[in-house]
Amino acid sequence: MDRSYGKLKTEVLKNIDMLESVATMREARSMFEYLEEIKQNLLNDRFNLVVLGEFKRGKTTFLNALLGTDILPTDVLPLTSIVTLIRFGKEIKIEVIFLNGDTKTITPGELPGYVTEAGNPGNKKKVKEVCLEHPSTYLKEGIMLIDTPGVGSIYQNNTDETYSYLPKVDAAIFLLSSDQPISQSEIGFLKDIAPYSVKIFFILNKIDYLSVTDRQKAVEFAKKVLIERVGFTEVNIFPLSAKLALEGKIEHSDKKLSESNLQSFTSTLDEFLLSEKGRATINAACHKGRNAAFELRLGVELEMKALDLPIEELKAKIELFDDMAKRLQQEQEDNSYIFKGEVNKVYHELEREISGFQEYCKETLNKEIDQIYHGQSLSGRKLMSYMESYIEDRIKVSLEEWQPEVEKKVRDVFNKVVSRFTNRTNLVIGELLKQSAEIFDLKLEGFAEIEALTDETSLYYIFGEQNTMFVPDSIKIYALFLPGFISGPMIMSEMRKKIEREIDRNCGRLRTDYNERIIKSVDGFRKQFKEKFDTVIEGTRFVLVRAVEKRESSQKETTKSYEKLSRQVAILEYAISGFNSLSSVYPR
Repeated sequence: MDRSYGKLKTEVLKNIDMLESVATMREARSMFEYLEEIKQNLLNDRFNLVVLGEFKRGKTTFLNALLGTDILPTDVLPLTSIVTLIRFGKEIKIEVIFLNGDTKTITPGELPGYVTEAGNPGNKKKVKEVCLEHPSTYLKEGIMLIDTPGVGSIYQNNTDETYSYLPKVDAAIFLLSSDQPISQSEIGFLKDIAPYSVKIFFILNKIDYLSVTDRQKAVEFAKKVLIERVGFTEVNIFPLSAKLALEGKIEHSDKKLSESNLQSFTSTLDEFLLSEKGRATINAACHKGRNAAFELRLGVELEMKALDLPIEELKAKIELFDDMAKRLQQEQEDNSYIFKGEVNKVYHELEREISGFQEYCKETLNKEIDQIYHGQSLSGRKLMSYMESYIEDRIKVSLEEWQPEVEKKVRDVFNKVVSRFTNRTNLVIGELLKQSAEIFDLKLEGFAEIEALTDETSLYYIFGEQNTMFVPDSIKIYALFLPGFISGPMIMSEMRKKIEREIDRNCGRLRTDYNERIIKSVDGFRKQFKEKFDTVIEGTRFVLVRAVEKRESSQKETTKSYEKLSRQVAILEYAISGFNSLSSVYPR
């Protein structure tokens, strides 16, 4: 079997397609949707491979070489000033994303006007990032390449932009240059990268300038510096010529590609993706797919078993199933009420955090405006204007600093509640399927379990955008033209009222917004669980009733149905075998 991550992922998707075909034959809509979700998670799986290094080390040329085209702009001057995200697309598409959230689709020819220092000096166009979709086969395996501005140039905004992207690194490609020794700033930058990156690949670029002997000396020197000065214990450096690699790709020259040494690096990178990234991704998809296949197979086998039973015995077993399902349905309803009560813990945590923030913010701001009042000799008009702006700015900053903290605390409580309810529900569903199997002398090997909602589908939805959280309010001015000894206390009194009013107003809006979103998430979550439970009951009863109808029709009809079900079992067995084989690449 081809062990590349992309090939393994393709095989997993083929097996899921088989399961979807059986789910369609069995009219199992919920199971089909579950399988489609597994597929989409696999297809959308991303690995952030960030290209880093000092300016003019050939980062953009290297990326162009990987893509096989010179679509990204290069020049002799420090160039890239904006992060560019490069992911797979069926055709080339470039979208500029601005800081205010607006987007704009551009042509490759327009790209330099947004991502280069010459075309967008100091980021005057307020670009957040650029997304490039490209049909490169290299990107098909879920890799997202990220081109960052070089650090160490005269453009501080370029360095800042690169540093701001470090938390998003899954692995880094760090480019050094064979025509320049490792600089002190590169050493400092590498020390900064280390906490963020699981793996760093070092490339010594521009080897086409060196002889074979000098090339080896340059590699050994760079390795020595990285170990002694940066602190790496093990370093693997790939000597490479991005220029030759790009020319080889464009000119279809095997000679230049071979001389560039690009293949040596990409082979190592593929192995890393397979062992590090592939392990969790492939195993998770295989585990879910196998359990879905088990659940589908149980339904098919149950129907086949029902077709073999005498009609009266079959009807008696259906009554047993209905009684059992009714008992477990009541148990699940009890769990749902418990879940509702547990959610109150989330509200209590939220209220505790908001109330604490309100008190702290009011106390802090009142102290700060007292210091301003006693330390300034401004006129009433200027003091009023200054304090009004100061209070609004401080509340905005306080909200922005506090919100991530409250998100984490509420998320932790929410996830614990959801996790407990998820486990309870899966136990009930498992028991339902197990008892259904036992009624017909079958064995349950696994089923498609419900999962706790991820951050993206739960608490990301709860916590909305921050830019609408602050509600500015103009205060009425009564004392602008009065003497300072009279207007000062009046202004201070009004400012204290403003602090109270604005903090309460904004916290009230936050409280309402959070509560509404929690309710929506919880309702959606309960609905998801109820649908799964009801689908298992209704789906099982449907196949049993269908078996009764077939048994009451004719032997010919029964035989025809049995043959059809046998074909479904064969498909499921083949898929299960496929999942087992794929999982063996990464034994648990």
